[in-house]
Amino acid sequence: MSQTAAIFDLDLTLITRSSATLFIKYLRQTGQMWRFFRRRDLAMMVLDMVRYKLGFLDGNVAIRRSALLSAGIDVDEMWTLINEWTAEMLVHAISPSARERLEWHRAQGHIPVVCSAASQFSVKPVADLLGITELVYTEWLTANNRLTGRLREPITFGTGKVYWMKKWAAKRDVDLSRSYFYSDDAVDLPLLEIVEHPIAVNPHRPLRKIAKARQWPILTWK
Repeated sequence: MSQTAAIFDLDLTLITRSSATLFIKYLRQTGQMWRFFRRRDLAMMVLDMVRYKLGFLDGNVAIRRSALLSAGIDVDEMWTLINEWTAEMLVHAISPSARERLEWHRAQGHIPVVCSAASQFSVKPVADLLGITELVYTEWLTANNRLTGRLREPITFGTGKVYWMKKWAAKRDVDLSRSYFYSDDAVDLPLLEIVEHPIAVNPHRPLRKIAKARQWPILTWK
């Protein structure tokens, strides 16, 4: 018999903030910002984030542009930094309500999964802290132990989440049509529409409107 998954988005769902915003904040607070980014590149990345939020830039384009800024970074150096960030900041951003819901799903025998447009450098640390082993994310590609600035395609964003979740479900004998998906953003509508239990968590206005119209559960996780 096929299994049921409990799928969780990362940003503003499992964690209370955007992982990208938290990472930039950490780099700034620890004085490491310019160790990895040039000022003009960072300014462009921030501008892209604003344009995406305002609806003037496609999310896939914004994600590809941000990944380009990583080209040439040593992977071991990156993971050392990520481990420090996780211990000092990221661990405190995990939602207590998400922890409670995760434990409820485990008690039901469901398979917890993180499915996020974020990279392995955000998804893996949170998943490790929560004991989640099933991960679907936007993989930043490497060569010769350095980031290339390229991504595995399709990006795990919008319809890309459906693509990768279907591949994962087929391998794990999981029935997505019986599964749960928790998300804060209407960009995840393609995946929300194929699960039996779509759940809006701290939803942005467009998703809140859709969830109300379709009578989906709306949860407030603080």
